[in-house]
Amino acid sequence: MDVRGFGQYIQFGLQIGITMSIPVLIGVWLDNRYQTGPWLMLAGIFLGFISMFWTIYKTAMELNEKDRYKQKHKRDV
Repeated sequence: MDVRGFGQYIQFGLQIGITMSIPVLIGVWLDNRYQTGPWLMLAGIFLGFISMFWTIYKTAMELNEKDRYKQKHKRDV
């Protein structure tokens, strides 16, 4: 079993989890601090989704570029 590629997937999962949870946690903290109800948490969820989708897009573009590079420089043996 080849485990060299698993680090890439673990990193991707951590990026998604962190980019989604940090804005939500900040929103919850601000709601508790300023007694604003769920509004800042909802704003955090919205910002979390935007940052999560941006992370997915950016990662997909990087992987696509790496794949193109490998295809272009592939050596025929």
